[in-house]
This record gives sequence, C-alpha cells and structure tokens, in this order.
Amino acid sequence: MPRTIFTLGRRAAAVSGVLAVAAISSYPGGTFRDHSTHGYSLSHNFLSDLGMTVAHDGKANSLGAILFVVSLSTLVFGLGGALIGLIRVYSTPTARRLARASGVVALLVCSAFIGVAVTPEDRMLSLHILLTRVAFRAFPLVGLLMTLASYNAPGLPRRVGVAWAALTVILAAYVGILDWGPRVSAPGGLVTQVAAQKIVALSAALIIVYQSYEADRALAAAGSRTM
Repeated sequence: MPRTIFTLGRRAAAVSGVLAVAAISSYPGGTFRDHSTHGYSLSHNFLSDLGMTVAHDGKANSLGAILFVVSLSTLVFGLGGALIGLIRVYSTPTARRLARASGVVALLVCSAFIGVAVTPEDRMLSLHILLTRVAFRAFPLVGLLMTLASYNAPGLPRRVGVAWAALTVILAAYVGILDWGPRVSAPGGLVTQVAAQKIVALSAALIIVYQSYEADRALAAAGSRTM
C-alpha cells in the first residue's frame, strides 16, 4: 500500500492547524456567557464558535466561519484518509474484521464532523449539537476497535496498541464530561467543557498522526523483508 496517504494526512493536519489559527485571529469576540469580550478566548470559546456566521458579540464572522469550515473539513478528510490507510495496514487475517468494523464506525464519525463544519451553531444549533454528540459518542468505538485490531495484527509494536487505548480512554472520558460534567451555564462549567473539548481534539489529531508514522515504519520494515 502506498505510504503517500499518511504523508497527505499529516500535511492536511498541519494545514488545518494553520487555518484554525487564522480563524481564531478573525473571531470578533463574545462567549456563550459573556457577549462583551473581545477576540477568541482559549478557555471560554468552543471550537464551534469559530464557525458562527455572527459571533456572540453580534458582529459578522464570515471570514472566520469560512476558515473554520475549510480547516475542519481538511482535517477530517486528511486524517480520515490516514485512518483508511491504517485500517489497510491492520487488515491481516487475524485482525481484518476488527479493522474493517472500525472503518465503518470511522465513516460515521467523519460524516458527523463534516456535518458539524457546515452547520453553524448560530443558525442550526440543534442539528449542530446533535451531530457533535453523534461524532464524539461513536469516536471511542473507533479507538477501541483499532486497539484490538493493532494487538491482533502481527508485526506492530505494543506501543501502537497503547496509543490507541489511550485515545479510547480520553474519548470515553470526554463523553462522560459531556453527559455528566458541569453544564456551561454553571459556575466553572464553560471553562471545563471548553478545555475538555480542546484537549480531546488535540489528542485525537496527534495520536492519529503518530499512528501514521508507526504505520510508515511497519510498511518500511515489511518492504525490507521482501527485498
């Protein structure tokens, strides 16, 4: 299998990060609880706030919204492609079913995140929240299935499974925070939810990027053995 898909996935993640920073710089201001703040707050603004066509302070956020949509879409397609590559690497006779099952769930997760990107919370809040919850509730299953597949695929180092297991725990913990954590209207609730979202988003991206490097090493090792 060509290793190009992993390189493209990593480049897409980097481009997405640059676009996200640009969207943050373009955000006029305002948070869920305080519409008078200026600019984007890492501790009080959700990532989805970047996609609002009109910011919480009432000012237009057209450029920022476009940058957010392109950023999230680039990330989803890039890392989604890398996941496809990882599933193919893990699809050995002993792990094929687990890897392919993970692919089915990953397709649902990626589709939901694309939906999140194109449904601004200031215009389609209910649908935006529904798609966000679907994505994050299904995501831990991807991590769990990839954990099991990596442990059943010969030739992969144990650290690959450990990384997938760590991602599964992080994602599951975030679902717990979404369901049982403090509400955004409660004191300290907004900061908790915002911080948790950013930690999960960054962790998921970094772990998938890391797994792409491990897959490159596995493919290189397999190629050297066949020469």
